[in-house]
Amino acid sequence: ARSRACRRSSCRRRSPSRRRATPAMVLINSTGAMVLQSMWLDRESGAKCYMVSARELSIAWRDTPEHWTWIPLDDSRFSESAELIWVCWLEIRGKIHSKMLSQGSTYTVYIVYKLADDSDGLNFPVNASLSVRGSVMACQVCLQRNPHMIHPEDVVLPHERVDGWMELELGEFVCEAGEDGDVSFGLSETECLNCKSGLILQGIEIRCKNQISLIKEMSFRY
Repeated sequence: ARSRACRRSSCRRRSPSRRRATPAMVLINSTGAMVLQSMWLDRESGAKCYMVSARELSIAWRDTPEHWTWIPLDDSRFSESAELIWVCWLEIRGKIHSKMLSQGSTYTVYIVYKLADDSDGLNFPVNASLSVRGSVMACQVCLQRNPHMIHPEDVVLPHERVDGWMELELGEFVCEAGEDGDVSFGLSETECLNCKSGLILQGIEIRCKNQISLIKEMSFRY
């Protein structure tokens, strides 16, 4: 990550309760490397779906305790989640190999997170990107709805899930037959450099597009 000076100023942190987390799954990808992910099958199509844990993502400043800390939460499927203390340069990247996915399936990518009660600087648009087969798709997303402003129609807004977390769509893609390469995804805000705090990140989810019921209609069970 690039280095930028950033003062904490008025940013404050309020940690969520620390509780025992549910166990994660350690998987082996097509290259033989161990990765911390959760995998399940779509009930209708049988297609493989995944969540890449926060630990498996590339997060700017993640190893600097002044900016990020790692906490256990009992409603996370992983042993720890990443909590943003404060940063100005926000950058979160991840990837998954296409051979781990089901060919011919349409996938949607979501960042799954919570917000601390005193979160700050997250209610403005940031950049999201999805790269497949060398093609990059980009859009603007907003991690926190701002009740005092009307967001442009092309800005993607988050939804609350029935499991108590929030999800924000980063894009969608089709895993073509014979696909052999990484699918990369992420979000960033590296221009305004306002102070940001209070993001609690569980991971990034890659699931079949038809699983819209996760938001409101059915219990969240994998």
